[in-house]
Amino acid sequence: MASGLRSRAKKGDADATGGVDFSVVRQGAAAGKVTMVIKGMAYDFTDFANDHPGGPEYLRKNAGKDATEEFVASHPVDIIERTLSEAQMSAMHLGNVDAATIKAEDVAKHTGHAEADGAAAGPSGEKPTVDGCINLYDFEAITAQTIPKQGWAYYSSGADDEITLRENHSAFHRIWLRPRVMVNVKEIDMRTTILGHESSCPVFLSAIAMCKLGHPDGEVAKNRAAGAEGIIYMIPTLSSCALDEIVDSSLPKQPMFFQLYVNQDKAKVQKLVQRAEALGCSALFITCDAPQLGNREKDRRVKISHTGAAVQQGSGTVKKSEGTSKALTTFIDPSLSWDDLPWFQSITKMKIVLKGVATAEDAVLALEKGCAGVLLSNHGGRQLDFARSAIEILPEVMDALKKHEKYDPKKFEVYIDGGVRRGTDVFKAIALGAKAVGIGRPALYAMSAFGQEGVEKMIRIVKEELEMTMRLMGTPTLGDIKKDMVILDDLNKHNTLVPRDFLQRETYIPKMSQAHMQGYTRAAPAPGSATTAAPSADAAMAAAAAKAAPAGEPTVSEMVGKLAFEMASSLASTIVTTNARLSVHRTAVVLILYLFVHVASNALVFAGKGIFNDNYLALSGSGLVRAVELYLLAAAVLHVGFSVYLTISMKKLSIPKGKSPLSLLERAKLFLSGVVVLVFVVVHLQHFRFGDEASLPLAERDLYGEVTTVLHNPQDYALYMAGNGLLGVHLWFGWAKTCNKFALTGANKRFFKPVAAAGQVLCAAVTLGFAAIASAIHFDLVKA
Repeated sequence: MASGLRSRAKKGDADATGGVDFSVVRQGAAAGKVTMVIKGMAYDFTDFANDHPGGPEYLRKNAGKDATEEFVASHPVDIIERTLSEAQMSAMHLGNVDAATIKAEDVAKHTGHAEADGAAAGPSGEKPTVDGCINLYDFEAITAQTIPKQGWAYYSSGADDEITLRENHSAFHRIWLRPRVMVNVKEIDMRTTILGHESSCPVFLSAIAMCKLGHPDGEVAKNRAAGAEGIIYMIPTLSSCALDEIVDSSLPKQPMFFQLYVNQDKAKVQKLVQRAEALGCSALFITCDAPQLGNREKDRRVKISHTGAAVQQGSGTVKKSEGTSKALTTFIDPSLSWDDLPWFQSITKMKIVLKGVATAEDAVLALEKGCAGVLLSNHGGRQLDFARSAIEILPEVMDALKKHEKYDPKKFEVYIDGGVRRGTDVFKAIALGAKAVGIGRPALYAMSAFGQEGVEKMIRIVKEELEMTMRLMGTPTLGDIKKDMVILDDLNKHNTLVPRDFLQRETYIPKMSQAHMQGYTRAAPAPGSATTAAPSADAAMAAAAAKAAPAGEPTVSEMVGKLAFEMASSLASTIVTTNARLSVHRTAVVLILYLFVHVASNALVFAGKGIFNDNYLALSGSGLVRAVELYLLAAAVLHVGFSVYLTISMKKLSIPKGKSPLSLLERAKLFLSGVVVLVFVVVHLQHFRFGDEASLPLAERDLYGEVTTVLHNPQDYALYMAGNGLLGVHLWFGWAKTCNKFALTGANKRFFKPVAAAGQVLCAAVTLGFAAIASAIHFDLVKA
């Protein structure tokens, strides 16, 4: 098909210097062919279009255009030369184009990353600066709000229910430290060697594909940052930058490793491996845990607009509609086995490390087969869900290797990656025998947020945290870090209690079902129909929000509805709990609801003595009201008792040296807040249940008269207002903690601040309502 165009170009469309006139490209497109110009060369991709990994539409939309800008934005610049055979090049290449014949309208502009469901709304507020990032989660939180959805889905997704993805970091929480003191730690030396190459710290950047989904500089930014900070970068097979481009960005003598996905075409594998070696890569990390890509559902839900990476061009089997992962992995060889290692050793002099080892048995086999090391990894939780974390596997691997006669730590090194977020994580890995740790997603998020500058800052944060940990642990060098400095009792226990990591919880974005993502709910019944169930409260709120509010901003009615729903569901979920923290949360909600009813009843004083007393008689005879009063009394007594115990046992009643006596108020706030609630309940019961009026028969009680008499007394009025103020302050500040117990995370995260504000407004309204009613009575603004 291309031959006719090629012959026409030879017969007269070339200029004096032999360049092809751009009219050939236009005419080809007009005839229905997929002709275009890329990097000054004309191609006819008509026969190739249906095999294009990104789908034929991507090519057809640029037919008749100079598509260089669009091409470079989503491909390595050497992709055509790297992947097309001589026969394919001969069939598709029409020749160099005469640049003078290209018009402005012939140039296709890069339209950016297409979103799966239209243009995404940009983040609100001011983007934090790189200097404002002080931990690795800061970069992740920024990237989640800024990069295109397809990039975020690919980067953040894990396998199945993402249990292993979260476990990778949580496992580090099950290891505790045993610091040594009285050690000279003035100077800290964290330098090491990795496969014979010097590194400023025991950290390297693990390979992650398609970095241009996050930042236009892609892998080049990460390689430059690694060089600037003196650590090693592992170049991925599925890079979005050309291999030459990445290597050319290196500093003189900067070491580089190469990660390999094994292609089913051994000739292509040999060509790629030997090219990486020729360009200066000194180690080959063969990924061995991906004979098939894991079920990454976040990624599968987002249709890709890029065209994949170089190595799988022309495969013709890409499932573009199932996400980036599927689009990138059609070429991977599922038959890779131990029998292939001798072949790899025959085609390269690079040191070979197996990436993705998950058991001691396979680590020993790698040693016996002559590998230079293993990288313990579960692919960032992206392959097999419920695979164990690398840090959990590490002790058993080291134990098995140390028993083997061939093991020499100078010739066989062990690394881990997955879940490393803190300097303490690095320390724990070194203590358990790892030579170094790989960092993957944090570097990717730092690059996506701030480019090379972000990756450099991320590396410095890890270094600073590791230096601090080594100093506090009494280990001036890496050689001083020993296994007996860590406690492993709970490492293999997957259901044990661990400290809650609020940063991980805040930045992790849970998966959602397709119906939830699309807002798919039961339709409203037709007018007059009685057969269709009414939509749920959640569905009604979602519909109201879609009609009345910008995306992501709950309406007032939705916010109030969510507040009522969360308070009701929190009561239901904690009604029989024995958890002390949840019981305090339940008590707070009960108290607020009780006070709301109480102030509403007090407001009836403006309706006159008869209505006020009738309402009082009705409430006094209610069994529910009695039960709530008794519950609040018991809860307040327990609150005070427990807080007294904690205050005394933790010695919080002693005044620290240099502190004001007023600091006791802060140190005993749990006790004081309990006293406030207890005093309120006791005074309330004294007036309403045990006072003079309470001893009379219901029909003879005149609460209206007693209330007005008490509040006309200046002393009683002052005490009432002071107590009401203290209770209001307690409610205002306690509400923020109550909100933390609501399930306002993930898709409901946008409700957190509005619900917190609505609750505080409710608390303020109750407090001001009590004060206003008491003042009206005291100053004779209420008529009997």
